[in-house]
Amino acid sequence: MERTPHDDAVKVVLASLPAFGHLYPLVPLALALERTGAEVVFATGGEFASRLPARTVAGAEESWAFSDATSEIGRRVERLGETASDKGLGQTLFVELCAPHVVDVMTGVLERERPDLIVFEQSNVGAAMAAHTTDVRAFCLAIVGWGRQWSAIYETVAAMAHAPAAGALAEALIDPHPPFLADVDATAPFPTMAMRPTAWSPDGPVQPWLLEPRRAPRVYLTMGTVFGRADLLRAAALEIADTGCEVLVATGPGIEPSALGDMPAAVHVEQEVPQAHLLPYVDLVVHHGGTGTVIGSLANGLPQIVVPQGADQFWNADHLAAEGACRIVPPGAPPGSIAAAATALTRQQAPEREAARRLGRVIAAMPSPDAVAQQLQTTPAPPR
Repeated sequence: MERTPHDDAVKVVLASLPAFGHLYPLVPLALALERTGAEVVFATGGEFASRLPARTVAGAEESWAFSDATSEIGRRVERLGETASDKGLGQTLFVELCAPHVVDVMTGVLERERPDLIVFEQSNVGAAMAAHTTDVRAFCLAIVGWGRQWSAIYETVAAMAHAPAAGALAEALIDPHPPFLADVDATAPFPTMAMRPTAWSPDGPVQPWLLEPRRAPRVYLTMGTVFGRADLLRAAALEIADTGCEVLVATGPGIEPSALGDMPAAVHVEQEVPQAHLLPYVDLVVHHGGTGTVIGSLANGLPQIVVPQGADQFWNADHLAAEGACRIVPPGAPPGSIAAAATALTRQQAPEREAARRLGRVIAAMPSPDAVAQQLQTTPAPPR
């Protein structure tokens, strides 16, 4: 695919499935690319256009939502019961249920935009197929730790795209996972470029009460944008409030705050919050174990209570616990488990707090998004 000269700026398309936890990890790199003078275009769901700091085009069929795919996965798991396995769910979700709604749209985007590079997040395999078909230089950005299941997924995608091997789908894997969250037994089919994970959320005001002098320890509670449930959030918020803490609950875009019912005065319920901006004002984070919240909490030296629900959350929880930076409250834990953990971790001398600071220093030592943005533009294209 030939490009006509337009100017000297490098043009980069950043492609994501239309979901917060898939899209937002791309934004720090996008901002870094813009600081180098590159032209940046996001390709994702149209509903995110107003949230992003750059021009956005449709990266998937307008009538399709990521929740359509996750709901279908839920139905299949419920139908299959104990025979359902996480081993094949990623292949089903991302290759069978998501890619068909992405590949044609992304092929059109790349043909129209004619970028120098595309960076696609690792679950957006339809974008990987489109990049291979249109012969655009491609880089994959990891949003979860690379494991054996991902190598199998990419082998399937390579065959579908008529690529000679999985490694032909990208020049490198941009990996924002620090060593303590990595799978040492799995190797990606691409060379790896480490990048410091950097929390990002749209600009917005921090809740005013967080800016006031502390009256009690402050706890931020979220179950993310996919796995949140009103009953789980309500039960956790009430347990934490009973310990004497003030609680900020973020229900996420799919749950109205009113769904949590009446709450004590110490519990503040919001649908969406500027997570990256509020973390410096809290003492503890209680969450599902999503990578973005894990990283943002560690960058602020915050201990965590992880209540894993699915995806990579059990992996993150286990590895954080092994480093001494969190306590895990597994599904089915007895009532009072979150309260007991919150009482322990809101103490300033809690060992999990120092462990979080130590891991935060590990993250800070990783190459910055600015360094990676420069590397992307100076790495010569491989021979065709």
